[in-house]
Amino acid sequence: MRFKERQKPKIGMDLTPLIDVVFLLLIFFIVSTTFVANPGILVNLPKASARPVAQKPETIEVTLTQDHRIYLEGQEVAPGQLQDELVALTQGKGTPGLIIRADGAAQHQRVVEIMDAAYKAGVTRLSVATLDSRP
Repeated sequence: MRFKERQKPKIGMDLTPLIDVVFLLLIFFIVSTTFVANPGILVNLPKASARPVAQKPETIEVTLTQDHRIYLEGQEVAPGQLQDELVALTQGKGTPGLIIRADGAAQHQRVVEIMDAAYKAGVTRLSVATLDSRP
């Protein structure tokens, strides 16, 4: 006599819905993320072969454009008012650092004037932003 073999029920988990959810989350994060390297004022930074230093959170950024306009933390400032604005920004922050982002075509004299105003305002740490030219 032949007996029918009972088929064992398949035990397992269907991974298709899980994979769909993972792909949907991946697409969501890719679409919702913005990739902006240097937002704000566009300047052509000079190239340097030294390694870039990580920017610390207690820094102030001054930008000098090719047409010699000065921006302090993204806001345009008259050259004569830069020192007063720096004094106002540094109060209560201890000794913040200053990063100068000067266009490569800007006059060196303007950069020196910014450095002088920073020194008079009490800023002792100073950096000049450059682009990394290493391959």
